[in-house]
Amino acid sequence: MKKAFATTALAIAAGVPTYVYAQSSSTTELEPIIVSGGISPVAADEFGRSNTVITRQQIEDRGFVTVQQALEAQPGVSVTGTGPSDRQVRIRGGEANHVLILVNGVRVAAGDSGYDLRSFDIANIDRIEVLRGPQSVPYGTDAASGVINIITRRPAAGVSRGASFEFGEGDRQSAFLTYGVPRGDLSVTVDNLHDKGYDLSGDGGERDSTSWESFTSKGRLALTEQLDAGFSFRLADGRYDLDDAPFGATSEDTYVVDDIDKTNKLLERSIEAFLDYTSPTGASTSRVTLEDIGNQTANTAIGDQTTRIYKYRGQYALDDRPTASSDQLVSLLLESKEDSAKSSTDERKNRSYAIEYRGFLSDDFSTQTGVRLDTSDDFSNSVTWNLAGSYYFEPSLRAHASVGRAVVYPSYFDIYGGDFPFFNLVYEPNRDIKPEKNLGFDIGLEWSFPDDGGLVALTYYNETLEDEIFAKELTDKSTGEKTYFQATNRQSDSRREGIEISTEFRPAESVDFGLSYTYTRSTNDEGSVEGRRPMHEFGLNTTWRASRLPLTLSGDLRYVRDLYDQQFYKEGNPFAKIPAFTVVNFAARYSLTDHIDLTGRITNAFDEDYTEVWGYATRGRAGYIGMAASW
Repeated sequence: MKKAFATTALAIAAGVPTYVYAQSSSTTELEPIIVSGGISPVAADEFGRSNTVITRQQIEDRGFVTVQQALEAQPGVSVTGTGPSDRQVRIRGGEANHVLILVNGVRVAAGDSGYDLRSFDIANIDRIEVLRGPQSVPYGTDAASGVINIITRRPAAGVSRGASFEFGEGDRQSAFLTYGVPRGDLSVTVDNLHDKGYDLSGDGGERDSTSWESFTSKGRLALTEQLDAGFSFRLADGRYDLDDAPFGATSEDTYVVDDIDKTNKLLERSIEAFLDYTSPTGASTSRVTLEDIGNQTANTAIGDQTTRIYKYRGQYALDDRPTASSDQLVSLLLESKEDSAKSSTDERKNRSYAIEYRGFLSDDFSTQTGVRLDTSDDFSNSVTWNLAGSYYFEPSLRAHASVGRAVVYPSYFDIYGGDFPFFNLVYEPNRDIKPEKNLGFDIGLEWSFPDDGGLVALTYYNETLEDEIFAKELTDKSTGEKTYFQATNRQSDSRREGIEISTEFRPAESVDFGLSYTYTRSTNDEGSVEGRRPMHEFGLNTTWRASRLPLTLSGDLRYVRDLYDQQFYKEGNPFAKIPAFTVVNFAARYSLTDHIDLTGRITNAFDEDYTEVWGYATRGRAGYIGMAASW
C-alpha cells in the first residue's frame, strides 16, 4: 500500500512543506494531513476530490494576516468585492452563496445567506482547507461549488501562549492561549482589528474604516475512557463604513459617492457542543452535535438570521480496525436544521439523511462515495450524491477524479422579496421559485518531484447549473419612479468549465516557488459571461530563507484578466470587462529570539490603480510592521 508516500505527495500538492524551519518561533513538525472532505475526516492520501490546504507555515512565511489574503489566487478560487468587509468568495465560477464557509467545522453564516469574508484574522489559524466541487452530501444544501474550513490551532501538551501586534494603515492585536493534558485540551484566541481603510468611492473623500473584535475558543474533555465532550465557540463584533450607489446615477463617477454617515454593524455568533462515544474496540464511534448560529446586522435588507442544527454522525469500520485507521469505513449522518430570518415570518425546516463509504479497493486505489436525502417543509425532496477516487500509477504519479450533484435552496429574499427605498428598487415575491441544482465533475493528475522537491498538479472541471436564480427586471411594472425586479429561474442550464494548474518546487535549499493558474469560463443560459468571475487568474509566490540569518522574505503576485461586472449606471445594466490588473505583496519575518519574531509587509507594493467592481476603488500601497511571540 502506497499510503505513506501518498501522504507526503499530497502534503506538497496542498502546499504543505515537508521540512521544518529552525528559525520560526512557532514551528511545528509535519503531521499527516487530514481534510474535512466527508461525513468523516479523510486522510489526504485517500481523498479523490480536488483540494488545497493552506498551512500555518505558509501563513507565517508569506505574511498573511487575513483569510481573504490567504485565499487570493488559490487554484479555482476567486475573491472580489466592493471593500475589505465585502469580499465574496467564488469557487469554480459558482455564486458566492454556493460556497459554505466554516470555522472549526461550524458554519459562520446563519439563515439562508452566503457569507462575505470580513477581515478574518489569521493569527491563531492552524490551516485553511479549500474543497472544490459539489459538497452537498457531507455539508448540505449550501455547498454547491465548494467549502472553506478555517481551523484554529490545536492545543499541544502543556501550556502554549502567544501574542502579536501590527501597526501601519491601522492596527491589529491578537493573543492566544492553549492548554493540553491527556484528558482534554482548551484553546482561546482574542483578536482586535482596526483598519483605517480608504475611500471606497474613489472620490477623495473620507476613509471608510473597519473595526472587528472577536473571541474564538474550542475544547475537549474525556468524561470516561469511551466518552468525550467538547465545544467550539466564536463571537465577532464588527463595524465598517460604506459608500453606496444612489438611484439614478448616469456615469461611473456618480455611481458610488462618498457618504460620511453610512455604516453597518454586525454581530456574529456560532456555538457547537458535542458528545463523542467510541466503542471499546474503537471500531465504531458516534457523535451527537448541537450547533447554534446567529447573525445580527444593521442592514435592514438582510435582517437578523439564525440557524440551529441537531446532528448525529456514526462511523463503522467494516474491517474491525479502529475507525481512525480503518481502510473500509461506513459513515451515517442524520441532521435536523432550522433557519429563520427577521425579514420573513416563515421558519425553514430541513431534515437530512446521508450515508458515505470510503476505503481502499486495492493498495493504490482509494474511493469515497455517498448519497444524501434532504426533506424540506418548503421544497420538494432532493437527492444529492458524490463519487470520488484516487489512483497511484506509480509513486510519483497520482490521478484523481470526482463527480457529484448538489442543491441550493432559494433565499428568503428570493421568495418574499423586499423594498429598497434608498435605491428606489422593489423586489417582488416569487413563491414558485425553485432550488438550484449543480452537477459537476473533475479529473486531475499530480506529478511529484524526487526527494520531496515539489509537485505539479493539473485539474479539469466541468459543472452544469440547472435553474440558476437571477434578478429579472419587470418592465411591465416600470413606473419611472421605481424599478421592479423578481428572483427568477433561468429557462435552461448555465455552464462552468475550467482548468486549474498549480506547482510547488524548490530550485535551491533556501528557496521555494509556487505557481498557480486558473482558467474559468462561466456563462448563463444565453451563453453570456457571468460577472465577478475572472476568466484568467495567475498567482506567483516565492519564499527565501537566509542561510546565516534567521530571516525569511516572501513575495506574492496576483494577475487577473477578463473579469466582467455589471455597469448599473448605464442603460440596460450591461456587463463590461474590467481592465486587467496585477497586485504584488511583500513580507518579511526576522527571528529576534527563539520565541519572538519581527514582521513587516507591504501590500500592493507598486501602487496598482485598479478595480474589481465597477465604481468601487481599491486600496493603494500600504505598509505594516509588527511583532509576534509564542512560547
